Amino acid sequence: MNHDTSERSDTPPLLPTDDLEARSVRWPTVIGVISLVYGILAIIGNGCAGASPFATPFFLQMSGMDAEKLTMSPTLVWVQVGSGAIGMAIAIVLLVGGVGLLRRSTRSLGILKTWVALAIVTTIIGIGLGFVFLDANVQYQLDIQDATKAMIKDRGGDVSQFPAKTAEEIKSQSRIMLAIFGLLPMVYPVILGFLITSKSRADQAMNWAE
Repeated sequence: MNHDTSERSDTPPLLPTDDLEARSVRWPTVIGVISLVYGILAIIGNGCAGASPFATPFFLQMSGMDAEKLTMSPTLVWVQVGSGAIGMAIAIVLLVGGVGLLRRSTRSLGILKTWVALAIVTTIIGIGLGFVFLDANVQYQLDIQDATKAMIKDRGGDVSQFPAKTAEEIKSQSRIMLAIFGLLPMVYPVILGFLITSKSRADQAMNWAE
């Protein structure tokens, strides 16, 4: 009887041990899910932004405007396309880090820290490029405005009722919009960077199994 009991105690368990302490920590799940949602939205947003130089004339033409009069600067086109592609690539880094965090991988914090740095740097560069190409963007908006007025006139409408804006008005509004909405993409990276650099969270992550 004692011999059988000894053999059973020496037999290794068939199921792996459950790390209850790691599973009881909720912040990796919360941050991981938010990062996944943010990353997916970033991929969609950057994809739309990269395709906008080609999609905008098409949709304007579908509405009845003369798309041939819309002349976006070639440099501005490639800046928008390149920014969109880079933004999508950086968003993929966030997705990888978010998945790793959900899986309690110690490497996930390093990946997310890399994303935070890339997101902040590219956001600052993006704002700078926005001001550099402000005049080209204003001219493009003026072309759209002129094409809209021409469409209204061709359809027998009253052009005087169209709320046209001057170049200075468009430029002033663009500066404000660029300053406000240009900084919005930095909000989550700053918050995430603050959260994942906490010493207590870093110590917990060091105990996770790969």
